[in-house]
Amino acid sequence: MSPGLGLAILFVLIGTTVSALVLPRRGSVLLAFVLAAVGVVAGELVAIATRAGGPQLGALHPVADAIGVVLFEVTGAVLAPARRRGP
Repeated sequence: MSPGLGLAILFVLIGTTVSALVLPRRGSVLLAFVLAAVGVVAGELVAIATRAGGPQLGALHPVADAIGVVLFEVTGAVLAPARRRGP
């Protein structure tokens, strides 16, 4: 496994965990996981297209990836309905 892929997986897992801790009743963990993965991919695409993604660490741009994860997680939290606790 390449170090870039390992770092991308780490970003996805951290983004999912932080999202679940900050907003525990918004959406599901699976939704947060998917949104974090899409955020990393989108951050990389923007960094590659604009060549302004912050410092490059291996094959990834951590600043652009973190911003992408935050944007997608916040958007998902706002759009996802609040879950209700069972009786």
